[in-house]
Amino acid sequence: MSIVASILIAIAVAIALVLGSRLWFDRVQKRTHAQRIGIEVLNTRRWRESLDLLVQALAKDGYTQAAEVTGPNGMPLAERHLARGGNRVLLIYKHGTSYHIGAAALLDAERRRQEAEMDEVIVATLGSLDGDALAQAARMKVACFDGPTVWSKVRDVLDSATQEAVAAEAEALVERPRRLATIGASVLGLGIVVWGGKLDPSSIASFAALEASPPIATPAPSAAASAEPSAMIPVATPAADTPAAPQTMAASSDEERRGALAKAITALPEVQRASWSSGSTMIVALRPRVGIERGVEATCALTAAYPVLRDVRLQLEASGGAEVRWHRCA
Repeated sequence: MSIVASILIAIAVAIALVLGSRLWFDRVQKRTHAQRIGIEVLNTRRWRESLDLLVQALAKDGYTQAAEVTGPNGMPLAERHLARGGNRVLLIYKHGTSYHIGAAALLDAERRRQEAEMDEVIVATLGSLDGDALAQAARMKVACFDGPTVWSKVRDVLDSATQEAVAAEAEALVERPRRLATIGASVLGLGIVVWGGKLDPSSIASFAALEASPPIATPAPSAAASAEPSAMIPVATPAADTPAAPQTMAASSDEERRGALAKAITALPEVQRASWSSGSTMIVALRPRVGIERGVEATCALTAAYPVLRDVRLQLEASGGAEVRWHRCA
């Protein structure tokens, strides 16, 4: 095989790898991150607000709200009476990502349906569903929505600011690994031909002379890297081989830093309390008569002493929950 043919094969392989990696991060990983972040956003809201959003989303599927359900003491329940196509539907909502809907929850939902004299029942949660429960739900004609399903329905009825914030955070999470994967795929595409003995390493210089503008910007490997192709593998998939003890110490140190940051923010005169809702999100409840902008200014002023604050997503809540805003001190 000629050098030109080998170079063309390398280009084709590199292009296929680059396109494949970008498709993976843009279509799969980005959607997965957006789904996880979206569920987390819904979880931080009050159950009634999340339930109202779900009812609003179900309207697109033909459901209309008939009545709100209250308990014996007159307190509102996380249930709604809906109607569709002449059938009366009971919607039962379990707020929180810790819920795991099993057979017992389905039996209770069926009991509630019979008590309310409804025709159908929907069980929705931000948590997960048991595999056996899904099979049982099909036999009982109970519709079940887990966290990803709820997010897929509610996503389009959220306000544009929340949608954009979720999309931006998901994009930020895939940006760096996508860039590294693109570089690694380009190098690996050329390495495949070198490893197969189809392209002599000395021809790489000829390739640079033949193509002044290559289709993909591929970092030229050194002579040592070409002689040992295995050295190029970590570029695409870096692997960490760290002993267990240092990992434990690092985790402990990270937990201490997170705790110190929460205490420092809570100590601010503008802040009533600060707590972690996840590994990357901190809820900051502001004191009465403290505006969101003032809370942002006071909180982000701590970045000099706590640089990790720049990587934290802040959920700032005005007193009484009148206003909620997400912010990063970047």
